[in-house]
Amino acid sequence: MKYRLAITFFSVLALLVLAAAFRWTPSSRAQRTQADIKITYKVTMPGGMQSESTTMIKGVRERSEQRMGYGMDQVSITQCDLRRTIQLSDKTKKYIITPVDDDSSPTTSASSTSAASGPSGPSRQGGVVTSVITATDTGERKEMFGFTARHVKTSVRMESSPDACNPVKQHIERDGWYIDLNFGLNCELGGGRPPVMGRPARPNCVDRYRSRHVGAGRTGFPLIETTIVYDQNDREQVRMTKEVTDLSRQPLDAALFDIPTGYTEARNTDELNAVNPNDMMQEMMKNRQQATANENQEMPGTVPNQSKRAGTIRVGVVQISNKTDHSISTEALRERLIGGIEGSNVEAVPLNATSPTEADAEAKVKQCDFVLYTDVSALKLSAAKKIGGLLGRATGVGSGGGDKTESKVDFKLIPVGDSTPRLQSSAAGKEEGDDASAGAAVDVEAKMVSAAAKKRS
Repeated sequence: MKYRLAITFFSVLALLVLAAAFRWTPSSRAQRTQADIKITYKVTMPGGMQSESTTMIKGVRERSEQRMGYGMDQVSITQCDLRRTIQLSDKTKKYIITPVDDDSSPTTSASSTSAASGPSGPSRQGGVVTSVITATDTGERKEMFGFTARHVKTSVRMESSPDACNPVKQHIERDGWYIDLNFGLNCELGGGRPPVMGRPARPNCVDRYRSRHVGAGRTGFPLIETTIVYDQNDREQVRMTKEVTDLSRQPLDAALFDIPTGYTEARNTDELNAVNPNDMMQEMMKNRQQATANENQEMPGTVPNQSKRAGTIRVGVVQISNKTDHSISTEALRERLIGGIEGSNVEAVPLNATSPTEADAEAKVKQCDFVLYTDVSALKLSAAKKIGGLLGRATGVGSGGGDKTESKVDFKLIPVGDSTPRLQSSAAGKEEGDDASAGAAVDVEAKMVSAAAKKRS
């Protein structure tokens, strides 16, 4: 079981890292011309684990380094002049090349072709893997590191035809603030094939890859970006956030942006990384224990050695998930929910976990009795206000007050160590503004959760 978990976790994290090379940056003229640049990110991964990521730009080439530990350190190089991306492993001294092609053209990776060909004969054609990339600009702007950043949300859906060599159904969401740093990096990265994950399901078989863009949103270089990977049933698997901690300009060695001497081409990411799942699992557990210990030091009320007061019921509150296309502060919303739950003999604490298994384990460490999951499932303008606004505009009469938003939250209160909800319900709110409306809904949720928790037998 641990072996399978390690392999799954590795595959998803590798996809997160490699998929960054396929972030859509539409062709455009550079807003400004500057010298080489180096950007350092703080990366937060599942279980509170953190690492650093560095992006360097020189002319028409970009180098991204991700240091994640447990044998998964990786380097990705984008060479716009050669229209290709390269994944490197310093540990194995191997690389994988992925061509970057136009959106309209079916593509086949040279690496994939060489991997598929073998002693049994030449490769044969498989199916089609289609990527649909939707980018939405929210219209929000703010100053960051001396640049005007734009807020863009991106969705990437990859799905293969039934006859594909390597069946895939993947959904990735990104929410971030981006700036223009077009130092000649004007090649489109939306085309081409996605990274090869694991061993091919059918040897000697080559798929075709196509991509399609929807929406006029432009991303660019992220100053803060949250990436969520979902499984084929649209259940969240992994959440990763990267945030710029340093942005500097200094001359960079051109050799950093090419394949190092002595490196050989790998057939797939398994060979590229040569990760030992047992070693990876041990380091993951070690990092998680350290993250939990650090968090407990910052939150004295949740230290495992400090027992709860007799008769106290503790609710662990997982980060709220926003299922709508509206931008709201889910962290502020969670703080409001926690405050609303707390009362006579009931207290609430935040949980950092992103999956049910991790949440249950963290809840036990924090001596919780329940775990609370909350989804903001709807945020929409009141129908009455829409009609009133239209009539008002038609007659020249104002609508009388601000537009009100109708919100809905769905939530589940699950006992720790169990899978059957003690409470599963919904709550609604109606206020001016998305955050205020969602806040009214979680106020109702808090009262229902507190009452249900007190009924513990």
